[in-house]
Amino acid sequence: MIRQQAGEKPMTFRMAAHRFLPALFCLLVSAIALAQGQKIPPAKQQSPAEKDIKAYSEAMGWFKKAEAMIGTPQENSEEQAELFRKAISIKPDFIEAHFNLGLIYMRQKKMKEAAGEFEAIRKIDSEFSANEESIHQLLAAVYLDLGQKEEAIASIQAGLQKKPQNLRLLRALAYLQVHSADDTAAIPTLAAILDIEPGDAEARLNLAILYQKQNRLEDAAKNYRLAIEANPDDFNGHYHLALLLLRQDKFADAVAELEAANKISPGNADVLERLGDTYTYLEQLEKAAQAYQDAAARESGRAVLLSKLAFTLARLKRTADAAAALERSVALDPNSPDAFYLLGDLYSELRKFDESVTAYNRSLKLNPGQKNVHYNLGTLYAESKHYGEARSELKAAIEIDPEYAAAWSNLAVVCEKLELDKEAVAANEKVISLGKAVPATYFRLGILYAKANNPDAAIPNFAKAIRLEPEKYRQVLRDELKNVHSVLDSVRYKDAFVRLLADK
Repeated sequence: MIRQQAGEKPMTFRMAAHRFLPALFCLLVSAIALAQGQKIPPAKQQSPAEKDIKAYSEAMGWFKKAEAMIGTPQENSEEQAELFRKAISIKPDFIEAHFNLGLIYMRQKKMKEAAGEFEAIRKIDSEFSANEESIHQLLAAVYLDLGQKEEAIASIQAGLQKKPQNLRLLRALAYLQVHSADDTAAIPTLAAILDIEPGDAEARLNLAILYQKQNRLEDAAKNYRLAIEANPDDFNGHYHLALLLLRQDKFADAVAELEAANKISPGNADVLERLGDTYTYLEQLEKAAQAYQDAAARESGRAVLLSKLAFTLARLKRTADAAAALERSVALDPNSPDAFYLLGDLYSELRKFDESVTAYNRSLKLNPGQKNVHYNLGTLYAESKHYGEARSELKAAIEIDPEYAAAWSNLAVVCEKLELDKEAVAANEKVISLGKAVPATYFRLGILYAKANNPDAAIPNFAKAIRLEPEKYRQVLRDELKNVHSVLDSVRYKDAFVRLLADK
């Protein structure tokens, strides 16, 4: 009997979720480090003609007391904050006091208050900066922490109005636009960065990812290659280019990029899995199995990797190894009907009847509508001479697919074993009507009609079997006629039957 082979469904290649490198985020939040103790130098002395000397001196006194706490346990304390607030109450336009108070609030995670201080600075002097962090970036960092992305973006854009080619601001804006899912706005921002600094591999990579998201594959591929040219060891460039090439069914090129990514970051499970998938498409099964095995070693808790490994090993006829991998897979994920289906096949090949039956039944419990599993289970029962169970499973397969010729054929054999000759005749006739008959179909049908004393139906079927395989079936019939009580008694003396055996 022929058994259907379980097969893995065609693999699909998902786009990895695009992500930006942490450096862009650092452009926004590096200002927070200032709150760790990096305070700007003391405020510069102002001209008495410009400010009231007494008020200024009093405010500066409080500022100096607060500044003296840097490096002490009181740094970033409420006591220090109060001193800066006193300076501001006396001199509201005291930028340095606003700035240091804002940093204290950031350190204290009081981002709303920090935003208030930095907004005050922007109103006083929109071009203020400290340690290369403009007030616009500081505000963006605070708003981002508050989850107010629109306000963060507006802050950066305000800075760019005065300094449109400021790379730090442009990079911060690109980060915010991407993480606001505003890819359409992020693309020209990244392009502006590259106009200023064409060798910026990170911006180039991010632009390629956005093009890929928008299905502008040629633009994406061009920028991936430029990113790799700028930085040959760019793991993300090689990896994402490989994903793009897979979408274009350029498997050989994708393998080259994945192998390059694997050299840069050896043992990355995602890369190894993609390599395994791609090697499988290229029918390089030994390489695929090794890639899946290496990936599973890295992430032993991923059932899908073990399942892919098992399917590949099964194709390589490494049945015992495949079964072992699949046992580990179903232990991690007992809800995959395909895995239990294949496991049933593997156990059957290993002559583990009980285990095979159990696996098939678990597959059917998860998905009763699998005609091939019913068929394989029925065939397994038949081979083990459990004919009643075999009949039930084969009929279940036929109920799902009434034109399942292989199931009808095996059902015919099983019914004959159970001496259900009328049912066996009907099953064989169905195989013939489906155009799937083989010589044995006609021969068994001839035997069944002969047993039923219907020589007119038996002889034509014998003739068809002999026409297809003359030597085999003439000899089988001659041997059967030697029996004193033969199933051929109803035809043995018919002229047409005698001539059939006599023909050369």
